[in-house]
Amino acid sequence: MNPDSSDILARRRRAFVLLREAFDVADETREEWITQRCGGDEALAGEVRALLATERSGLLDEDVGAVAARLIEEEESHEPLPAGTRLGEWTVVRRIGHGGMGTVFLAERGGDGYAQRGALKLVKRGMDSAAVLARFRRERQILSRLEHPNIARLLDGGVSAEGQPYFVMEYVDGATLRHWMADSRPGLDARLDAFLQLCEAVAHAHRHLVVHRDIKPENVLIAGDGHARLLDFGIAKLLSTDDGGEQTATQRRFVSRAYAAPEQIAGDAATTATDVYQLGALLFELLTGARIGEPRPTGAVSGWLVRAQAQGDAATRKAVPAVRLRGDAAIIVARATDADPARRYATVEALSADVRAWRESRPIAARPDSAGYRFRRFVGRHRVATAAAALALAAILAGATLALWQARKAAEEARLARSAQAFLASVFDAAAPDATAGERVTARELLDRGSERIASELADQPRLRGEMLLTLGALYAQLAQYDQAARQLEEARATLAPTDPASATRAALELSAVQRELGKLDDAERTLAATAGATEPALRSRAFAERALLREKQGRFEEALADAREALQADLARGPEARAEQARDRQIEALMLARRARFDEAAATFEQAIADARAVYGDEDTRVALMLNDYGAALAQKGRSKESEAELRTALEIRRKRLGDAHPAVAETLQVLGATLRAQGRLDETQAALEEAMRIQRTVFGDRHTLIANTLNSLGMLEFARRRPADGERHFREAVDIYRSLGEGDTPPAATTANNLATVLIQLGRYEEAEPLIRHALDVHLQRLGEKHPAVMSDLNSMAQLDLRRGHLDSAVEHARRAVAVADSGASPPREGAYAHISFANVLNRAGQPEEALKEADGAIATLEGLSADESRLPAARAARADALRGLGRLDEAQALADSVVANAERRSPGDPSGLAALHVLLARIADARGRGAEAQRQRELARRIAAGMSAPDPYLLREIERH
Repeated sequence: MNPDSSDILARRRRAFVLLREAFDVADETREEWITQRCGGDEALAGEVRALLATERSGLLDEDVGAVAARLIEEEESHEPLPAGTRLGEWTVVRRIGHGGMGTVFLAERGGDGYAQRGALKLVKRGMDSAAVLARFRRERQILSRLEHPNIARLLDGGVSAEGQPYFVMEYVDGATLRHWMADSRPGLDARLDAFLQLCEAVAHAHRHLVVHRDIKPENVLIAGDGHARLLDFGIAKLLSTDDGGEQTATQRRFVSRAYAAPEQIAGDAATTATDVYQLGALLFELLTGARIGEPRPTGAVSGWLVRAQAQGDAATRKAVPAVRLRGDAAIIVARATDADPARRYATVEALSADVRAWRESRPIAARPDSAGYRFRRFVGRHRVATAAAALALAAILAGATLALWQARKAAEEARLARSAQAFLASVFDAAAPDATAGERVTARELLDRGSERIASELADQPRLRGEMLLTLGALYAQLAQYDQAARQLEEARATLAPTDPASATRAALELSAVQRELGKLDDAERTLAATAGATEPALRSRAFAERALLREKQGRFEEALADAREALQADLARGPEARAEQARDRQIEALMLARRARFDEAAATFEQAIADARAVYGDEDTRVALMLNDYGAALAQKGRSKESEAELRTALEIRRKRLGDAHPAVAETLQVLGATLRAQGRLDETQAALEEAMRIQRTVFGDRHTLIANTLNSLGMLEFARRRPADGERHFREAVDIYRSLGEGDTPPAATTANNLATVLIQLGRYEEAEPLIRHALDVHLQRLGEKHPAVMSDLNSMAQLDLRRGHLDSAVEHARRAVAVADSGASPPREGAYAHISFANVLNRAGQPEEALKEADGAIATLEGLSADESRLPAARAARADALRGLGRLDEAQALADSVVANAERRSPGDPSGLAALHVLLARIADARGRGAEAQRQRELARRIAAGMSAPDPYLLREIERH
């Protein structure tokens, strides 16, 4: 140790001695005391002030070894990288923090007119033991699996030139939880919002078999809008792994003892119950302003939090009324932080459900149930209404009329039941064999007969009439008779509103779903808005679910995801009785995750939803088929086309069996199946599936509906795959016109179709028409979906192709590079991402950058070969590689590869004249490079003959044939 280091260590020891004395000095005189005790030594005074500042973040809760390590290693570990230092693609801006493993820097990564910011964690020297490096790799692995709005995302990682590992996480411009509490002084609602967001993040991690094990205020950041982010999964444990003693040692070394569960301190295995404990400790601190500690409450716990709050900070006492901390709040925290893991909440969802219940003055699951307890909770929620009811009850009792009222109500219910039975019996009697002369009566005909009889037979019974209309309307909707369903449900809603608000709300929810299916999104939104006052839990969760599905149709996927999760939380709070609704909510959540290109999360959520639905409904229910359909679509987007096809064929079989061959749900599955068959190159099967889907949809919906536009887009993609751009234009243009006529031209599906139209216009040489379509699509997708989405990648790729054909090579490279950045972000399905890399390789070849082009082509080939040896885009990737080899002068390799690609194309793709002509152009260029002019001329002549036989040859291809 050099002399300077000795001085630093001595000063730090002295500072720790003064720190102990400083705690006994009042805050208002502490600065004067520091100046006096340090005797003018500003360095020492600075050390004391720094230690006082870190005391709030738990310095004195660390074990002796950690404090000793801080004494001797902190100076060595603070190796600030100068601003401008580059690590991989990242440039250091400034240091923003320091932790047990190393220093954290604010870093930036440049892009096309923007700079992406990240928090770069550099593992410090001396911490690169095998155990710590294993922990570093584990954190990268864990973070790559977790994608949640309340978990800081992993952006990148690597090893510096000096051998120090680093990784880059999403940079959150916010304050740690404790600083947020001190500086922003949030109220109780804001504190609970942040806590519930953390519960969602931890529950997400648990669903991915990850336990955090170090949940503490320093690992929680609160952004300016109150949005919470959970950080540092560095000591997290993957439940699916078993690292034995190494994990336990890592845990003991890095865990924060102030928030450690008893089993962690004892060195026992950590489980999800460990995270439940640490969340309970955080909740304790949020409610009291103090840290959880001993002694724990014994016996009654009601006053535990109140007593702790009295010792906490004044801001918390002001924000959280002490009266709210008695009773249920204390029980929740005590249950979550029980010393015995088996007595804690079984799941994080159960903890958050009880917190929500306490917040809303509903009964909590942690307290033993009783009629008196539920009555007190009811009074807490409805004080005014309960007071009025008490007066009314007194009057009723005084008049001795309660029993008479109940008897009358029972009689009325019995009369309604008898009337309903008689009405339904009359409907079925009219369908008896004698009444129909032996003809078979369909479900649709039965509904029609019931509808005809309602007006005449139930005219004097409005409540029963409304219930029957609601039932018939829902049944019409199941049969996809949406116009009839809408009429029945409108009348049911109007009939029930005066006497039965809950049934009227059910009718409105059914009606909103029908209007959504009809493409009347504005009507659906207005109808849904009328249900906002629903108080019955099942109706409230259904309203959230319906709004999520409506938002999906509007392209508002993030809002839809929030609504789906709100519905799920409401139904989880209802317990096992709502298992069917929980499956429905998870299905909607999974669908929205897929729409946001978060495919791994979507797949896991789909699988849970399908398992729950099968447990409730069995294997052959239409609701299970719906989930299988959407799961198959997500698998196709991820590039898992064989698995997708299996799920879709199961869904199709169920739907045909249950709904018949002419139901729009069958058409939906056929349309998705067509897309996955096209990805496998099975184009004739694709066409058969899409044409059947189109016949069904036009019969049910007419010619102007978004579902028809969607199928037209799929038919356009089929023609594009067949190299028939003119036919593709016809389908794409009709689809775009439908979206615009319905006022949905600015939705993501419409923008995707417009970009597809632009793609075929580019191949037809109509560049001026294509450009505004691409730019509009890119604007819509960036606004609605964010910059890391496959749709944005596709738009950027189209712009690159347009620039390439116009000869704007610098701009083409720029747009193609942005496209592959999206592909490499993890947001894109592998197959589509590989296509972006192929396109980039072709642009680089044309721009005279063969070395980089070769890397892009090789990456695409590796990805596609990993998907399937017969992947349809492999020939294009290999052709791009051959062209790059030509540019690098590796002519023998280029020749051999190009010859094999041409032979394969002539054998397997005779219906792709454009692709075959382009390959002969490639062979001509290789011959030019080898100085074989006659061979080059022969290859160009072959390309000319192929192009001459095409109905609409690509103008760019014709120019390439003649270019030397």
